Amino acid sequence: MTRIETVDGATAASYTDGVFAVYDTVFGDRPDQLVWREQLFDRHRRRSGFRLALALDADRVLGFSWGYRGARGQYWPDLVARTLPDVGAEWVGDHFEFVELAVEPEARRHGFGRRLHDALLDGLTGRALLGTSADDADPAVRLYQSRGWRTLGLLDGERRVMGVRLPTTSS
Repeated sequence: MTRIETVDGATAASYTDGVFAVYDTVFGDRPDQLVWREQLFDRHRRRSGFRLALALDADRVLGFSWGYRGARGQYWPDLVARTLPDVGAEWVGDHFEFVELAVEPEARRHGFGRRLHDALLDGLTGRALLGTSADDADPAVRLYQSRGWRTLGLLDGERRVMGVRLPTTSS
């Protein structure tokens, strides 16, 4: 039976191999696990408020999502603030940054993306931001829109910034 579990940055380290396997299958944009860890995963899991939601079948990772508290001085929030000043003024700073969501191809269309999304944001308050495809037909865009996210602006012709207002009190 598949379960959804959310862990902090320290616990996330024990899932590194499984998360990378899914990441590499879905995105394939890093040459190897060491580079991925150095450039992305380890750097992110050390950030304030990091959390990792996992879809697990026994101990096998079928999918994941992760994010952390975003702040000025970080690459992506500063890019959004610089490129979209109105969005930056209202949305950037002390926001939750929804960074990644991926599900193995054979596990898709079973609600794992929605469940991972919801688990990652569960209990959070305030604002959340993410960057994704500008293609309205992209399944990720459709998922985010179905969960209440709206497009705030385009960084360039290929990337959109989306935001959602989270509940004002934690559940």
